[in-house]
Amino acid sequence: MRDGERGRMTNSTDSSPFDLSQALEGATGTLLLSGELDASSSPQVDEAVDVLVAGGATELLIDLGDVTFIDSSGLRSLIRARKALGNGDVVRLRNPQVGTVRLLEITGLTDQFPVT
Repeated sequence: MRDGERGRMTNSTDSSPFDLSQALEGATGTLLLSGELDASSSPQVDEAVDVLVAGGATELLIDLGDVTFIDSSGLRSLIRARKALGNGDVVRLRNPQVGTVRLLEITGLTDQFPVT
């Protein structure tokens, strides 16, 4: 993905509702997720992160405002995104639902993902 480009992926192979759009502006990659972030949708998130990092993203902003559910696979995708950027780079979460914040608290990951 080149700077300024936007992309969209949808989950058409599973009944779990999920939608993802992505954009790269400068060094910031943005993912807008909606629906359930689970085992069937997390590979799409992983792929989108890889595209953004390959395009030059050194910071990721993941909007979770419309994410209704996150399981361990979804959590793994968030952790993987952080690792894909490398040391010193940031993955920020925007608009996480109460359940998502609670999941981060329970797993001890709140300090790993700044919320904006």
